[in-house]
Amino acid sequence: MESSLMMAVRLFEEIEPLDPGRREKRLTNVSPAIAAQVRALLEGAARRGVLDGPAPEIETAAAVPGCSFAPGTHVGRFEIVAPIGMGGMGEVYLAERQDAGFTQRVAIKLLRVDSMLSAEMFARERRLLAQVDHPNIARLIDGGITPEGRPWMAMEYIDGEPLDRWCEHHNPPLDTRLRIFAQICEAVSHAHANLIVHRDLKPSNVMIDANGRAHLLDFGVAKLLADGGDALAQTQALITPDYAAPEQFDTGPVTTATDVHALGALLFELLTGRRPWQSGGSLPTIVRRVVTEEPPQPSKVAASLDDPPVPPARLKGDLDAIVAKAMRKEPAQRYATVEALADDLDRARTLRPVQARHGSRRYALGRFVRRNRLPIGAVAAVIVALLLGSVAFAIQAQRTAVERDLARAEARRSDAIVQTLTLMLGTSPSSADLTVKQSLDQSAARMLARLDGSERSGEAVGAMADLFINIQDPKGAFVLYKGALDRGIGRDSAIWTARLRAGLADTAISVGQSEIAPRLLDQADAVFRTDPERYGADLEQVKLSRAAIARRKGDYDTALALLSADLPTAERAFAANDSAMLTRYNNMFVYLIEANRGDEIPALLERVDRTLAHPGARDMIQAFNIDQLRATWQIRQGNAAEGERIVIGVIERRRRLFGESAGLASDLMQLGKARIAKRDFVGAETALVESETLAARYLGPMALPTIVIKLALAQTSAERGDVPAAQVKLAEAMKALAPMPTPNPLTGQAALTEAVVALKAGRKGEAQAAAARARTSFAAMGPSGSFGLTAITAIEQRIAALR
Repeated sequence: MESSLMMAVRLFEEIEPLDPGRREKRLTNVSPAIAAQVRALLEGAARRGVLDGPAPEIETAAAVPGCSFAPGTHVGRFEIVAPIGMGGMGEVYLAERQDAGFTQRVAIKLLRVDSMLSAEMFARERRLLAQVDHPNIARLIDGGITPEGRPWMAMEYIDGEPLDRWCEHHNPPLDTRLRIFAQICEAVSHAHANLIVHRDLKPSNVMIDANGRAHLLDFGVAKLLADGGDALAQTQALITPDYAAPEQFDTGPVTTATDVHALGALLFELLTGRRPWQSGGSLPTIVRRVVTEEPPQPSKVAASLDDPPVPPARLKGDLDAIVAKAMRKEPAQRYATVEALADDLDRARTLRPVQARHGSRRYALGRFVRRNRLPIGAVAAVIVALLLGSVAFAIQAQRTAVERDLARAEARRSDAIVQTLTLMLGTSPSSADLTVKQSLDQSAARMLARLDGSERSGEAVGAMADLFINIQDPKGAFVLYKGALDRGIGRDSAIWTARLRAGLADTAISVGQSEIAPRLLDQADAVFRTDPERYGADLEQVKLSRAAIARRKGDYDTALALLSADLPTAERAFAANDSAMLTRYNNMFVYLIEANRGDEIPALLERVDRTLAHPGARDMIQAFNIDQLRATWQIRQGNAAEGERIVIGVIERRRRLFGESAGLASDLMQLGKARIAKRDFVGAETALVESETLAARYLGPMALPTIVIKLALAQTSAERGDVPAAQVKLAEAMKALAPMPTPNPLTGQAALTEAVVALKAGRKGEAQAAAARARTSFAAMGPSGSFGLTAITAIEQRIAALR
């Protein structure tokens, strides 16, 4: 049977073109309930809200027709300045009160003289506003009755723009849109805590001030939940269909879930720039869609636009699901509270599983991976390389028995990694809410307690250690390797015992215990050399560790000789493992830059590019790192523009594949450095500000890369002439450096930055002293300090010219 609402909609479409007399005659033949709904639809179709249209310019406000008050008219203690808007419930004016040496600006809402319904609602709005006190809700300041008997109230005046117009004018990024929406949620939640349902949430009822803060307005059709019934037909005419919930058009009760639905529609528009039911149809068509259809997915709407405010890929998945849950037809199926909606958005923003998609373990795992794009991306690269390597070895396995053995070993290695991931991610429903580090630590502890001396146990430890390395946590891998060897895990396999010893040696170098590495490497090497063909990759990894020891001693000749000697052998050993070979090239590239042996880099890059030409290799983490090194080398060669071009390409690829991450922070830092070298300090600051935000989020505020970025920002601000801002950033960096021993890797750069800040402040003595410290530090670094010496020489020349 057709519902009363749909009967009312169909009748509305029939009589809407008629004149008022014929409409009323037709309505006498239907039930009073349906007639009331049709009249509400008619009034709603003709209604234009007080703040729904553009505000008139204040300079021409006196010419606005239909205004009751001219500028200078007094209402209570306030003097009218200009009209702001007029419509369904009445008129709104800008007014001022001058008293005791201060001026207070307010928005005066004046009731339309011919509406008893509005008078009742107006009185209710005053009563409701008197109950709320929240920074995101426009405050009630005063009220009264004019001599003509017209109720008025003075509300806090928000100097800003309605939400939709503000978004059009500023085109804010997604994070800003979500921040503003969170403020709206806080305001609505506060109203709900006071038993108030707004019932007319829409962009024109949200003002954004000059500081980008949201303020909720117009509780004119709000409902106090403590009151009894609800004048449904009377208030239907005063709601806005695009944002209304189905129950507002039917006989369902209006509850806090009604506002949740409107918030979903508001979020839809924030994300797409379009209203959810915007289809060019008539009011009844929109009402029918609200009541019977599901809203479209924001990502699909964005994909249909030439220039969407937010890329569709950013909306697909979580945000689509959140909007859909908020706008469900049945109130009980929406978010139970506004706080739950806001919490789900925060989960989406921080890449945790959202409740809108609750129940899917596959989805929870997907959230875990996306939240840790950089480390898991590296893990995925290793896994894919290993799995593809198994296929490659299997194809070649017909040729020799050695290769057949390698194929089997590689398959077991791949299986070990898959099993390790399963253990790490599938142990408990809450594991997806942990960080990668926490998950690995917990899994490592379980492994050490459960594994035995078998070869398979040794493989599992090796796979877990790979995951630690790929999230740049060598200490975690060191603890795991040491614990495994102490417990005799893998002791039944001489080769896996050797591999665990080699892994312990390599991580010991990274955590500052290089003294134990040589003996461990010698023990492992002796096992691997029993069959150099079969264990060629292991022997090459030992070389990598020995080179790292030499590099830490400043012996670049030895380090590079170890890595560059017989490269064809290494390339054959890593034929099925591009990530391992790229790591070898990456280390060589770093050492050549630090040793200031740039003439050898072109030949190295020829080999690198051959490997990067393999399918999928350019999407590996190591490929991003190598391209970043290309940019660094170009900058050091004086080709800052080419370095900038390269790193911009890296940033675009990384954003596309991994989104925001620690790796992206590093890319942006390099972009900032390239622009500093070009003396494009405005562009540098733009890149570095985003870099600092990401580094603090993904690496931590005290991490070395974060401190490097702060130093670069201090230098950029100083060069722009903003010395106070430079001093603030420099102080933050120096505070973070204070606990570190001196000298440390940033001693020279910190002194250089101090010199630039003092130079731009005109303090020549301080600048000279800081430059001298920087020169001493860079000189002590040997070849790796050559670029710093070049930079400080240019700064010293500028200091000498200072008067």
